[in-house]
Amino acid sequence: MARLGFDRRTGLVYEGMDGPTHPVWPTPALSQATLIEGPDDLQRIPSDFDGLGWTFIDGSFDPGSRIRRGRLFQKFGPASWEPTQVEAHPAINSDLLKAANNGGRVSKELSVYYECTDLLQKRNRGEGLQLALGRKDGHSLWRILQTERIASGDVLVTLRAESVFGVISELDSTQIATDGLPGVQAALDRVVNSAYRELPQSVVDHCRNAAVMLTSRWMQKVTSSASPIEQDLGQWINALRRQFGDGERVALRSALETINRLHPRGKDNESFKYSLRQIDELDAEYALHALGFVIREVNWGR
Repeated sequence: MARLGFDRRTGLVYEGMDGPTHPVWPTPALSQATLIEGPDDLQRIPSDFDGLGWTFIDGSFDPGSRIRRGRLFQKFGPASWEPTQVEAHPAINSDLLKAANNGGRVSKELSVYYECTDLLQKRNRGEGLQLALGRKDGHSLWRILQTERIASGDVLVTLRAESVFGVISELDSTQIATDGLPGVQAALDRVVNSAYRELPQSVVDHCRNAAVMLTSRWMQKVTSSASPIEQDLGQWINALRRQFGDGERVALRSALETINRLHPRGKDNESFKYSLRQIDELDAEYALHALGFVIREVNWGR
């Protein structure tokens, strides 16, 4: 059984099969980890480092695919910190001097972890669930794609970043009428704040509202209207067809239609009436990408 130790005084890391006795150099990045099985679990993200809970040790990250790999550990024993005899760390000269008279070892107060078997007990080994890395005031959300048990016994997870960065473009304020910008920006802010954090239906609802705001203000500009027309997204899709014809702006109408079609799937009465499949997290992500396409298609992205 592998062990991982974190020294709270120096931030150094130790590992070993029988105990966290061997210094890891260079020091890897460690992050607190919280399994997110529902929106309420976001409240469990720790506000400071108490040595308990789960921890993630970085292995690799590909910014192009937004894929991150690393090992996941859980707390070993009830104590936050415990005295442990470790080999002298090459980065601390005083440890090397102390170890010379103590059989090559020094005493450290470590937070000790072992491979995260709790994740292995989850359905599908946790694959498909979210993992929050970091603290409450600064964390990121990741989707668990794969969970593996490697030769050392460690639990290796492959994660994909869940972020609207690169999906929902920043608005180009120069393209939007001054009186229309605050409403559009507020609608997009609600989308960004709900993405990957709220229930799928809530995310789709916010995307639909933002799509209405975008389309109405864009059509106000296209038609040189004095004020925007307030109507339903389905009506705006028909208005686009009348304005440009069946053969034009097809991709824009299709993206708006996607968002509009997903909306009733989260309504129990509509879902039952038309035998619709229940909306899920992948549908919510699809709506986010469709909204991002709308922003780019009307040339309002920066």
